[in-house]
Amino acid sequence: MNTHLSYIKKLTILGTKTLFKCYLLAILSTILYLIVGYLLLRSNADGAFFSMTGSIKTVGKFLWLIGLILLPILLFLFSNKYVFSTVASKVVEERQDDLIIPALDRVLLVFQSNQPDLIQNAGDYTFAKLKLINEVKNTRIENPWIKRIVVFGLNKISFDSLDLDNNNNFYDIVKSKFIAVLDMLTEADNRPFWICIAIQWLIILFIWFAGSDASLIGQ
Repeated sequence: MNTHLSYIKKLTILGTKTLFKCYLLAILSTILYLIVGYLLLRSNADGAFFSMTGSIKTVGKFLWLIGLILLPILLFLFSNKYVFSTVASKVVEERQDDLIIPALDRVLLVFQSNQPDLIQNAGDYTFAKLKLINEVKNTRIENPWIKRIVVFGLNKISFDSLDLDNNNNFYDIVKSKFIAVLDMLTEADNRPFWICIAIQWLIILFIWFAGSDASLIGQ
């Protein structure tokens, strides 16, 4: 029990530290984006932010405003996804066989005892999968990270006509496909987060170049 609690604590610390780093970077980048962008746009408009003329400058202001609204939201969304993928990849690498698979087996055992054995079409497969996911959410799994990983894996499972043609057992299919999905979690991917950061500063560069070009034309 102590080992189990210490592992939950370890995962929580990892998730908290990763989330803090991502949030801190996102907040700092967004604040600088706001300040630098505003100052550039104000200087480009000769001190009057809302009176800026010129098509290129207008495009720059429009991009800056869209980025100011949309990019922070995306940064926080991608931060949360990265935190989950970081923790999940660690659990998959370290404890897949003794934590994740047994948790899935327990849920499948309970679910199977309450469901008919015959699943005849793709609609039955999909409906059974949704009921299974709901069963996981209502099942008491001690480690909340394990529950999230199981739900994620089940959501990623898809069924095709080959599953029906082979008349495979639903529970065998779920388990084999679930294990295959876990391979997706072996590497945490933070590229979407960094792409959003890059877009912020590409917009700033565009505004700066737009102001520089306008100054040269004016001369």
